Amino acid sequence: MIGKSFTISGMLIVSWILSLYGIIIGIWWLRLEDYFIARGLAAGISKGNRRVAAIALTGHFADVTMGMVLLPVARNSALSSFFRLSASTTFAFHMIQAYVLFALVLIHGLMYASWVAVFNEDQSLYRFVFPVLNPTYFYHEVWPGGRGPLEIWRASIIFTGLTASLIMIAMFLTTFPEIRRKHFNLFYFTHLLSIVAVIVVCLHASTMFYCTAPGLAMWVLDWGMRIYELSGRMDSSIKAIGNGWFCLSLPLPRRRLDGCACYSPLAHFHIHHTGSSIRELHPFTTITHLASQKVETPSSTSEKVLANPSANEMVQIQFLFRRSKATTPLTPNTTAHPREERSSKQWTDKLASLVEEEPRALPLTHPKDGTEDPEPQPPHRLPSLHQTFLRLEGPYFTAAHPSAYNTVICLVAGTGISGAIAIAAAFGAQDALKHENSTAVADAFALPSPRYEPAVDPMESIRTSSQDGKAVADEGAGAAACAIPKPGGRTWKRCIIHWSVREIEYIALPFFHEAERPGLEVRPHLTGKGRPRLDMEGAIRDLGEQGGKTWVYLSGPNAFIEAGERACRECGVEYYGARWN
Repeated sequence: MIGKSFTISGMLIVSWILSLYGIIIGIWWLRLEDYFIARGLAAGISKGNRRVAAIALTGHFADVTMGMVLLPVARNSALSSFFRLSASTTFAFHMIQAYVLFALVLIHGLMYASWVAVFNEDQSLYRFVFPVLNPTYFYHEVWPGGRGPLEIWRASIIFTGLTASLIMIAMFLTTFPEIRRKHFNLFYFTHLLSIVAVIVVCLHASTMFYCTAPGLAMWVLDWGMRIYELSGRMDSSIKAIGNGWFCLSLPLPRRRLDGCACYSPLAHFHIHHTGSSIRELHPFTTITHLASQKVETPSSTSEKVLANPSANEMVQIQFLFRRSKATTPLTPNTTAHPREERSSKQWTDKLASLVEEEPRALPLTHPKDGTEDPEPQPPHRLPSLHQTFLRLEGPYFTAAHPSAYNTVICLVAGTGISGAIAIAAAFGAQDALKHENSTAVADAFALPSPRYEPAVDPMESIRTSSQDGKAVADEGAGAAACAIPKPGGRTWKRCIIHWSVREIEYIALPFFHEAERPGLEVRPHLTGKGRPRLDMEGAIRDLGEQGGKTWVYLSGPNAFIEAGERACRECGVEYYGARWN
């Protein structure tokens, strides 16, 4: 009904949270109720006593809940690593607890406001027993009854509580999916106000610090690991491969893979490029099968490596991206449309602007006297290969094991092909391992450099792929890699990639080698005006009828993934939807 699935681990977490809240009620409510009722009755007050106890109890609930909200759930979370929790589980935990915290803060504030109405009925009676600025203390313990710094601090909780509430409201409003997805920077930087909120809330209630200390310590550790990884610059190159598609290549220190026990072909990094944005980090799935390169290869004894010992300490990785929107080259007599100007501010557009395939005319300059125009300048062409510097955070592996299935189907759209390329590389590494007895194999999915040949006609590529059952080919060879064998022999026998892409954006990507790989197929599906969409359910059923366990990888826009998930549920196959949110 709510579009979510329940797991045993999720139910255990819910049970643990409810048990924790039950313990708080059992320990605190009876004591708080007895204390405030007795205190009020001693002064002849019979109205509002339980409400003060309830205000204190909801405050304790908020303390504990905020402690759980602050537990880091992002990519370097020590909690996730120790308990081996998936990103979806930890993010769901964080989101649910954050909404619970907001609800508790709202209830806490409304109950206090309702008690203030009771207080105003007889201020002379209430003020000495339950002072309005802090009803948990007596009048002489709170300013203006007491003039010391401690008394002033006790009276300030109404203002710190109001400040924290306003920050939480702002954070709550930016969590709605439409805002979070379309204006992520607004969502992210509003969330950074939580640093201020934690400080203010700790001033509001001293017990808050003890509840938030574990989460804050883990948060500092989490950010320390991120900053450490982002501290080093890496040489990288950006290559235009045609039709608005670009490939980013760089050497990754092999020590980044130390201690990683994951053999999943899916891994992503968070990339920082100072020239595009100082403050932004963007996640990218690498097209390189990193799990096959965690071990040094026998080729390390080659003459090339002996001449450069540091070469074996690096792993060549690649990323695929394209412009957010195709832009029209400007001429002296044309101006950019405002929408295109906004598009050019996108992170990927700034990165892609460093290289270009189409010639761009330089603007004409007029002499100072304005008497005549100069000769038109020759078109200026940016290089098709550009060297730059990047900072990487990662890798972060996705817990996916396609090698455990007989048939793997990749239903991908647009740049979602990146994960499918890595999966195909894993399939190729397994195939090469069978034929070469665990020796080093060539990475068939590396972008050839420095030469690049224009892609063949799209329709010819489709005919070649559908008739011969082979992947779209491009010449070239990559760095050596060591394939990691799967225990128990080979199970994975077929890997079929259905790539849904607009006709105007299609290119025969040069990442699939023409060498024989039985069972590996790439089937482009061109869409656009007058063209049908990819029949995902039909694609799954056609292959599922051939027997064996089937697993489906989904990647692309959210609507595409949701449609694919519905098709997988209808066909009764296991699947994984690659979502960044």
